[in-house]
Amino acid sequence: MLDLVQPYMAYLRAILILIVAFIVIGFIGRVIRRFLSTTILPPDTQNLLRRTFTYILWFIAIMSIMAELNLENILMPIMGMSVLAGAAVALAVKNILADALAGIFLLLDRHFNIGDHIETMKYKGEIIDVTLRKTRVKIDDGTIVILPNGKIDSSGWILHTKMTETEGN
Repeated sequence: MLDLVQPYMAYLRAILILIVAFIVIGFIGRVIRRFLSTTILPPDTQNLLRRTFTYILWFIAIMSIMAELNLENILMPIMGMSVLAGAAVALAVKNILADALAGIFLLLDRHFNIGDHIETMKYKGEIIDVTLRKTRVKIDDGTIVILPNGKIDSSGWILHTKMTETEGN
């Protein structure tokens, strides 16, 4: 009887790893969400960090399942190709990634806020929105200019004091 069950033990262990991974990753995801909600990070940055951590945990779980089923020798070439494909995608979207990283630093450093007047990249105006990738500036003629955060961070800016009602008159 034991000889009949033995070949299936690896599959049972793989299913057990999958069930435990669902439970543990769900619990850790809730803990991370609660922790990040207490920080000053904007919601889109919190979501990015939470998803990145979740993807890393799922990758570890899948690697454990593959090791349990002795599939690592078959899937190593595929993993190598996925690394190359990931590098190609990263090169293709490097400006987007640069804007996102610059946005994280601009949002964390709080050098300027909505309502501040800045001068950057030949534009001078009031900041009306700052997101992970873009900053929107309303220039003096009322035009809204959307600037990538990577360009703002690399070119620098001049922060002007806020104008009050009495200064404008």
